[in-house]
Amino acid sequence: MKMNKSMAVGCVVTLCSLLALVGCGGGGGNGNSTSNATGGNGGGGAPTESYIDYLASNHAAYTNTGTAENPSARFEDTSYSLSWLIATQTAEQAENLQKHIAFMGTAMANGGNPREWDKLFLADAYMKTEHRYETRVSVSGHNVLVEKVATDACAYQLLKAHAMGVSGKFFEGNIKVDFSPQAEAVIASEACTTDRSAIETYIAARLKPVPKGIQKNT
Repeated sequence: MKMNKSMAVGCVVTLCSLLALVGCGGGGGNGNSTSNATGGNGGGGAPTESYIDYLASNHAAYTNTGTAENPSARFEDTSYSLSWLIATQTAEQAENLQKHIAFMGTAMANGGNPREWDKLFLADAYMKTEHRYETRVSVSGHNVLVEKVATDACAYQLLKAHAMGVSGKFFEGNIKVDFSPQAEAVIASEACTTDRSAIETYIAARLKPVPKGIQKNT
């Protein structure tokens, strides 16, 4: 049964001061934690490995809270923010999502480029190193709240493209997809007029060949 709009808004408003990305971690703990996805996993430092393979294998366990639907973000265009409210079946699944987000955020903040063959992820990394958005993840039992807030329209449109791509593919278990076409469209848009040259330069200096078996998202 779908969660009605007022319930969803209520959950987000309760934690409206959080800025987040979805995240997950290994089992254990008391099921209640909050962490900055770019700097920790609720204690002990940031994860040193990606959990993307785990998430792909367990994708069916992640849904929009209160529904059986694949997770999808809610967008607030006027405030350059987006949020995810995701239900899992176990505390381990929730924690591993949190850990994956923490790993990705930390890697980018430290100059790393996860999925360096994907222009959307490279553009995300550029915005992260420029401190153009913030992310925070809150875990409560089997529920994960992820919120991201950008400082400007260009960064927000890239976050939005990323969120829409992930909700359409990754939560179906398909991680062999290249979101470069979505990045190119955003970078070419009016929102990124001022940043276009810097983003394209960043990407050109780091872009690697697309691995075998990866398909462009069209």
